[in-house]
Amino acid sequence: MALDHVTRNWILACPPLFLLHEAEEYRTMLPWIAKHESLVPHVVKSIVPHDPAFIAYAGAIFLVLFVAVGIMASRSKPQSVPWLLLAILLTARLENAVLHTIESIVLMQYTPGFITAVIVVLPISFYLLRRLIRLDLVRLSWLPGIIAAGFIVQAVGIGAMLLLGSI
Repeated sequence: MALDHVTRNWILACPPLFLLHEAEEYRTMLPWIAKHESLVPHVVKSIVPHDPAFIAYAGAIFLVLFVAVGIMASRSKPQSVPWLLLAILLTARLENAVLHTIESIVLMQYTPGFITAVIVVLPISFYLLRRLIRLDLVRLSWLPGIIAAGFIVQAVGIGAMLLLGSI
């Protein structure tokens, strides 16, 4: 199948929509850590910069990556590298949303990023991944590798965000 207009529009809409998640984290992370210091492991407190700019860096990095990969994928043939990269980025966002959800459930309270993770990131990421597979733009057999790569991208993204925030 070919890429339909609805899916293309959602692919192009997801970068600015995902910025809502970064904005929620930007506004809430440092105040939440300060208020709930006893819940935050020391290692986390020691590596999180004291300026929320590090979250803005993450938002900018994800925006640029999603826009570039989304445009390349929408202009590429099915089952090509750009579609694989888009699936990996979407999976990284999906995994991030799931982790936010687990944090809030375990702590039985709001954690930074939870609202937009559940309302925006989780449904859009899941929907688009499902569409990519159904439209045969990404093979279902690639999913285990995509899931693993999503965790790697997430870890690298967090590392880059913290590194840039400490400069």
